[in-house]
Amino acid sequence: MSLPENRVAGLYALAFLPAAGAALVASGWVMDRWQRQAPGPPSDTAGWLLNVLPSLSVGLVVYLALAHALVSASPGRHSRRAHLRRSVALYVAVLGLGALLLHDGGSPDFWRFGQLVLWPWVTAVAGIVADVLTTIRRSRGAAARGPTDGQA
Repeated sequence: MSLPENRVAGLYALAFLPAAGAALVASGWVMDRWQRQAPGPPSDTAGWLLNVLPSLSVGLVVYLALAHALVSASPGRHSRRAHLRRSVALYVAVLGLGALLLHDGGSPDFWRFGQLVLWPWVTAVAGIVADVLTTIRRSRGAAARGPTDGQA
């Protein structure tokens, strides 16, 4: 399945919506389970892990699968330039949501709903990491095979 680069970028952007939604559900479920079973609020470290790990996991699973399917489909998709083109929507989400986190994160009122910003942000970061890892893996594999493989 070899799609044009603009369609691949569109699929990456489109995949962010269900990935962020799944991250919100998974993270909310984890936090709810913790609050039901734990006698008090989690420690700072446990609180951050509870907030980050579900969204990180969802983002990695979604974008590793997507990157594997789309980057593997075309030998030219393992360059840095191709990574930037297909991940531009994720970078925009990271910058936009990150700006909100940096600007308003110091306010105690922000954190009543701040997780609704944090969880999609972590999902977008995980998507970028997943694509970078796939790109590196594919480019190393292409370099190891050399230019003559498949040309016989």
